[in-house]
Amino acid sequence: MDRILVHGLRQLHVDRGGGWFDLMTNAIAGTWPAQTPSAGTRGAERGLGITGRPYYFYALRADKNFGLVVFLLSEIEGVDWPPGARGATPFDSGGLWFGMIATDPPLNPSDRRGFFNTHDVPLAGWYAAFGTYIGTRYKTMADYVRGSAPATDTQNSGPAIAMDAPNDPRAWTWEVRVPHRLVDRHLELRAVCISEENLTLYSDWLSDHSRLTPGESSRIKKWIQDYAIVPSPGLSEEDKAVEWIVQEVA
Repeated sequence: MDRILVHGLRQLHVDRGGGWFDLMTNAIAGTWPAQTPSAGTRGAERGLGITGRPYYFYALRADKNFGLVVFLLSEIEGVDWPPGARGATPFDSGGLWFGMIATDPPLNPSDRRGFFNTHDVPLAGWYAAFGTYIGTRYKTMADYVRGSAPATDTQNSGPAIAMDAPNDPRAWTWEVRVPHRLVDRHLELRAVCISEENLTLYSDWLSDHSRLTPGESSRIKKWIQDYAIVPSPGLSEEDKAVEWIVQEVA
């Protein structure tokens, strides 16, 4: 299995004042900037004890809410995660904290942090835990990538994520949280899925942006030419990303 991590640049990046052109440029250059999290994200991080101003990635899956741009990254080979760096969970942490992910039996709000801590694994061990999860709950990796619900965990005697409605794939998609200071050193951008319209907007901005030197602009344009993936008509960016991942893990 390839260690593909997916980050979705959602419409809120435009609605909150833009900045996605700069983020796109920095991501291609391998210099991911520190983020300003939304109020909701800050609340979830405080409630769950998440530190390090992390970037949030989905393991080998793109969500229907990603939209705008979908970044496809992989871990850099031979670079180990620092001991104790956390973490990853087999569900969306924000969804759990805000009660948007149902458990069976239902969790009291005061028990959500404990449930999160029980399932949180260190970054150094997330891939092994993920592999075990896939191997015991899915017939094929493609089923997971496409968002199918996993088999129920019959070994768990405590509260567990519900594998049916009202939950959706965010409830069983692995979330990998990488502290901001570790993103540049541990992850490399493999490709981006972006619509023809947004690619044109970005390319025009890139040509007119005075902050970049001609050489920097040329290198980024060459990367876009080689690695930007434009969905065919009728296919969304996240659908194209899922298709790309399925091909990678086949």
